[in-house]
Amino acid sequence: MKLVYILLVLTVPKCMLLYRMYNSVPALELKRRARAGDKRAAKLYKAAAYEASLDVFLWLIGTASAAVLFIWSARTNWWLAAGLVAIYAWLAFWAPSPKVDGWLGGLSSLSAKYVAWVLSVLQPVLGRIGAWFPPASRVHFHTGLYEKKDLLEFLHKQNRQLDNRISETDLKIAVGAMSFGDKIVGSVMTPRRKVKLASSGDNVGPMLMDELHKSGFSRFPVVKDTAKTASADVVGTLYLNDLIGYEGSGKVKDLAKKDVFFINEVANLRQALSAFLKTHHHLLIVVNNFEEMVGVLSIEDVLEQIIGSQIIDEFDNYDSLRAVASHEADKEKENHNEVPVAPQGE
Repeated sequence: MKLVYILLVLTVPKCMLLYRMYNSVPALELKRRARAGDKRAAKLYKAAAYEASLDVFLWLIGTASAAVLFIWSARTNWWLAAGLVAIYAWLAFWAPSPKVDGWLGGLSSLSAKYVAWVLSVLQPVLGRIGAWFPPASRVHFHTGLYEKKDLLEFLHKQNRQLDNRISETDLKIAVGAMSFGDKIVGSVMTPRRKVKLASSGDNVGPMLMDELHKSGFSRFPVVKDTAKTASADVVGTLYLNDLIGYEGSGKVKDLAKKDVFFINEVANLRQALSAFLKTHHHLLIVVNNFEEMVGVLSIEDVLEQIIGSQIIDEFDNYDSLRAVASHEADKEKENHNEVPVAPQGE
C-alpha cells in the first residue's frame, strides 16, 4: 500500500509539470525543432501533436490521482493532506515553468512514444472530451494586443528576443507595412527644389542626356514652358530609358509620355500606393491645396518606407538572361545549404 501511496504522490506533480511544460512550447515549435534535427523535440512532439487530447489526458490522470491521494491522506493525517495541497498549489501557480530543454523534458522524452500510443488508442474518447471542454491555454489565449501600436511594440520586442529566429529584415518590413500608411506624401516626397524638370521644347541631344543622367533620377516631369518658371505646368513624363540609343534630333515633347497624375501633399502613403496601382504609373506630381507643384513622389519612395531601407540591389543586371539565371541558381544553392535536413523517420 505504501508503494501505491508513493506512486500517487509522484503522479500528481508529474502530471502538473508535464501539463505546464507542454503548454510552454507550441507543438508547431517542437515540430520545427524536430525537423532541424533535435532528437528530444522529435520524441516529445509525438505526444504534443495530440494537443487538446494530451491536456485532457494529463488533467484526468492528475485529478483522479489527486482525489484518491487527498482522501487517503485526510483519513490518515489531516496535516499531511494540508501539506500536499500547499506543495501542489505552489507547483501549479508559483513554481517556475519546466523547460523542454531541462531535466523534465529529457525524462519525458523517454516515455513520450508510449504516451503517444496511449493517446492514439484513447483519441476517440479524449478528442470528444477535448472538444467539449477545451483547455483554456490552448484555445482562449489572449495575445495582449489591442491596437496597432501594441503590435508594433510586439515586433520590436521580438527583434530583441534572445531565441528569435525571424530576421531583422523581415521584422523591419513587417513594421514598415504596418506603419507606412501613417506617413503623408509631403514627408517622403522629393521636394520641388530638388526635382529635375525637362522643358517640352528642349532639343534632345548629348548635352540634355548628360544633364539628366547626372541628376540621379530616371523619370522627369515635362513642363510646357521653361523648367525655371515658378509655376510649372506639367504636361508629361520623360523616361531616361527612352533616351538611350536615341539618335534623332527631336524635342522632349516628342519622346515624353503624355500621361500625368497628381496627388495632394497631405494624402497618406496608403492612398499613394493605391494611386500607383490604379494608374499603373510610377511617378506622381505632388501638389498643394493651391494646385501648385511642390514635389514628386515615385513608387520607390513608398516601397522604401515599407521595406525600411533604400532600394539598392547589389544585383541589377536584369536585362541579361544568362546573368539572371546564374544569379538565381547561386541563390537557390545557398538557400539549400542553409535549410536543415529533417531526420529520417520524422
